[in-house]
Amino acid sequence: MKSKRNIALYITIITFLGMFIGNYGNYQLAAVPGSVYEAFSLTDAQFSSIMTAPMFPSIFLSIVIGILVDRMGISRLVGICYTIATVGFVLRVFATSYMTMFIAMALSGIGCMILNSNLAKIVSALYPREKIGTVVGILMAGSTASMAVAFGTTAFFPSLELAFWVAAVASIAVTLGWLLVVREKHFKTEGVPAMPTVPVGEAVSVCLKSRNIWLAGISLMFLLGGATVISNFQVTALTTLRGYGEAFAGTFGTVLMIGSILGSIFVPVALSGSPRRAPVLLFICGLLSAATMVIMVLTESAALNYVCCFLNGGLRSGVIAAMMSLPVLFREVGPKYAGTGGGLMVTLELIGAVLIPTYVVVPLGQGSVLNYFYLGAGCIVLSSVICFFMAKTSGAYATESKSV
Repeated sequence: MKSKRNIALYITIITFLGMFIGNYGNYQLAAVPGSVYEAFSLTDAQFSSIMTAPMFPSIFLSIVIGILVDRMGISRLVGICYTIATVGFVLRVFATSYMTMFIAMALSGIGCMILNSNLAKIVSALYPREKIGTVVGILMAGSTASMAVAFGTTAFFPSLELAFWVAAVASIAVTLGWLLVVREKHFKTEGVPAMPTVPVGEAVSVCLKSRNIWLAGISLMFLLGGATVISNFQVTALTTLRGYGEAFAGTFGTVLMIGSILGSIFVPVALSGSPRRAPVLLFICGLLSAATMVIMVLTESAALNYVCCFLNGGLRSGVIAAMMSLPVLFREVGPKYAGTGGGLMVTLELIGAVLIPTYVVVPLGQGSVLNYFYLGAGCIVLSSVICFFMAKTSGAYATESKSV
C-alpha cells in the first residue's frame, strides 16, 4: 500500500512538472518579445502565430490522442508525447528562422496536449473519486505557476539561447523521469481486472453521443474565449482607459495569475467538500468572474482593480480545473472513455480561445476596448448558465458513490 501511494505521488509530481515545463517554454517568449522579434526577424502576425503554435496540436489532435490513450494505455502514450515535446524544446535552441521556430513551438505543445486531454483519466487511476477534482486542480496550477516563473526569470538570462536551453534540459529531465519509472501497471488497481481495449468507433460514438461532454466542452469554449479577452487586451485597456503605464498595467495581470494558481487548487476542494451545492457554486463563481471582468476596466481605484483581478483569476481558473475532472465522473463516459471525452472537451475549449476573441469579440466590439470586455463577460455568463445546467443534470456530483 505504501509503495502504491509513493508511485502515485511520483506520477503526480512528474505530471505537474510536465504541465509546468510545457507552458513555461511558451511564456518565455511572451516575457521577452523584443528579443524574440529581433532573433527571428518577425512580424506581429508571425510572433502571434508562434505564441499560439503550442495550441495547434491540442486543437487538431486532442480527440485522436484521447482515443489512443483509451486504446493503448496511459504510460506509453504520455512517454511518446513527452519525448516529442522534448524534441521541440531542443529544436528551439537551434532554430534560426520563423518556420523552424513555429515547428519547434508546435512540437513543444504535444506534452501539454496529452495531459490536458487525459488529466481526469490519469488522476482517476491513481486516486479515489472524492480526490479527483482536488488533484486535477493542483496539476492545472502547474500551468499557471509556469507563467509566474517565466515572466519573473526569463529577462535575467544573458541570452535567448541560454533561456531555451534551460527549458530544454528541464523537459529532458521530466521525460526521463517518466520513461524510466512509470509503467502501465501503476494505473491499474490491484484485484481489479484490466480494462479491455476500447474500440475506436465505440469510444468516439459514446463521447459524441454524450450530452454532458458537449455541454461541458461548449461551456469551456465560452469561458476560455471570454477569459482570453483579458489576456489579450487588459494592458491595452488599462493604458488607454486609465492612463496607466505598461509596467504598472502589467502588475494587474500578475495578481490575476496568483489568483489563478490558488483558485485552481481551492475551488475544486470546495466543490468536493460540498457536492450537492457544486452546481450552484460553479454558477456563482462564473457570474462573479464575469462581473469582476467588467469592474476591472470601469473602476478608477487601483486597489479595487487588484481585488477584481485576483477574484477573476481564482474563480475562472477554479471552474476550469473543476470541469477538467468531469469526464471520468460522467456515468456514460467514466474512466473507460475519459481520454476520448477529455479530448473532445479540450478541442472545444481551445477553439473558443482561438476563435471567440479574434473573430467574434473584436468584430462586434467595433474597436472599443470597453466593448471587448463587455462581450467577454457575456461569454462567461453564457458559459456559467451552460455549466450550471450540465452540473445539475449530469450526476457528476452525485454523492452515492465514493469511489471510481
